[in-house]
Amino acid sequence: MIELWYYVKSDFFKLWNSSFFVAHILFPISGVALVLLYAVFAAVSDINKIAVFFQLFAIAYPFVISIVCEIAAEQEIRAGHCQNILVLRSRTKAISSKFLLLIFAGLFAILFSTFLLIMVLPVTGTKLILPVSSLMFPVLTLWSSNILLYAIHIILAFRFGRTICIGIGAIGSLLAALLQTGLGTGLWFVLPYGFGIRLTEFSLKFVLQVLPTINAELKLGIGMCLGMTVLFIAILLIWFSKYGGKCVND
Repeated sequence: MIELWYYVKSDFFKLWNSSFFVAHILFPISGVALVLLYAVFAAVSDINKIAVFFQLFAIAYPFVISIVCEIAAEQEIRAGHCQNILVLRSRTKAISSKFLLLIFAGLFAILFSTFLLIMVLPVTGTKLILPVSSLMFPVLTLWSSNILLYAIHIILAFRFGRTICIGIGAIGSLLAALLQTGLGTGLWFVLPYGFGIRLTEFSLKFVLQVLPTINAELKLGIGMCLGMTVLFIAILLIWFSKYGGKCVND
C-alpha cells in the first residue's frame, strides 16, 4: 500500500506540468457556463435546469475521459515508449496508480462542477429545490457509473494512441445522448456508455421521489454496471502486466 502511494505521488508530479489538471478545471467551468446560459434563456422549471446539468455532464463525460486518459498515456509513451513504468517492480501497482489518479481527478471535477452550480445558479433566479446532501447521490452515481470507461480508455490510449482513444470517446458521448432517448430502452444496460446517463437519471428521480419503484430494467442495469466495472478493471490489470510498450502510430 505504501509503495502504491509512492507511485500515485510520482504520477501526480509527472502530470503536474501537463494539461491534465487544466482539463479537470476547464471541464466543470465550461459545463456549468452552458447550464447557466440554459437557465437564463430557457423557460423551464427549476428542477429541469438541474436535470440538464446532470444530462450535460453525463453526455460529455465519456469524451472527457478519453482526453485525460490519452494525456496520461502520452506522457509515458513519449518518455521512452513507457520504459519508465515498464521497468518498475510492480506493473500492476504502476497502472493501478494511474487508474486511481484518473478516477479521483474525475471525482474532483464533478464535485467542483457541482459546487460551482450551487454557488452561481441562484444568480439566474433558479431555486435549488434539492439540498446539497441529496444532490450528492446523483453526483456520485454519475462518477461511479463511468469508472469502467477509465479502464477501457487507458487500454485504448496505451495500445492504439490518441486518434482511436479520443475518437471512441467522442462516439461514446454520442451514444450516451442517443441511449438517453427512447432508442436506448432495452439496450442501455448492455452498453458501457449508457450507464452514466441512465443511472444518473434514475438517481435524480429517486431523490426527487418520482421513481415509484426499482424495476427489473434498473436492477439489471445496476448489476451490469457493477459487473462490467469489475471485469474491465481486471482486464486492465492483466493486460498491462503483459504490455510491451508498443503503441499503434497515429
